[in-house]
Amino acid sequence: PNRDSLPYINTYGLEDAKTFIRTTLRHPDFIYGWKNVIDLKLTSEEKLYRTEGKSLMQFFKEHMELNGFGEWLQQKLHEQFDSTKTLLSELVNLAKLEEEAAEKGVMPVEEFMLVDDKGDLQKIDIDHLKISAAATLADRMHDANLTLKQLFHLGMDDDETILALGQCSAADVLQFSLEKKLMLQPTDKDMVVMLHEIQYEKNETSYKATSSFILKGEDGKHTAMAQTVGLPLAIAAKLILNGTLKLTGLQIPTSKEIYEPVLEELKGHGIEFIENTIIVD
Repeated sequence: PNRDSLPYINTYGLEDAKTFIRTTLRHPDFIYGWKNVIDLKLTSEEKLYRTEGKSLMQFFKEHMELNGFGEWLQQKLHEQFDSTKTLLSELVNLAKLEEEAAEKGVMPVEEFMLVDDKGDLQKIDIDHLKISAAATLADRMHDANLTLKQLFHLGMDDDETILALGQCSAADVLQFSLEKKLMLQPTDKDMVVMLHEIQYEKNETSYKATSSFILKGEDGKHTAMAQTVGLPLAIAAKLILNGTLKLTGLQIPTSKEIYEPVLEELKGHGIEFIENTIIVD
């Protein structure tokens, strides 16, 4: 979910909707890293730091010492490696048991029954269990490595970038760092993907309507995000100036008088929704 979706219910007149959710797709590593950023209070807006002449590395050192980074990291890695150690030990023991069984000419067990956390009896395949355990082990190692890799990327070891933000908060420095580290390069291209899904019933039949579009940016300056944010506003302003749009006061584009001509002109800029409706069971 992307923030609180509920205010949009009244805005779009969907008070009778049973489920309403607005979401944004994120890379799992992004979500993992952002949680660490919050846990380390790097989003704090309390203006505690004088940054003139300090490097990013010096700021991070000061901030981390104030917020118990050493203890946090130790706990983080302990959780990762403790479960990893247990998993690895169990995998080794399982391999030894299979080897001993083979030496004695005993057919190894391929599956067994196990009661899960809910009290249900489940059939467990040994090979599947080994593959699952190995995948979990790889995930734990990945997360442990990712924790430090992401913090270093933010500037925890950057002694060259000098701050000049005056008295500021950790959030101010985080914003500065992200703007510098994640800035689009001239040849970079972004892409906007939008999908609306509406499921409804009519005459005792269930339908699912989808409306979607994909737009790619041209380069690091002429981005898809800039087009999708800027063009609708520019088109609406033009429609007001030429007298086509006669609404006055503060308006949002939820009336046909606004969105129909804007969407029509957006087609000429390659921004067009593909709509489809199907019957669902």
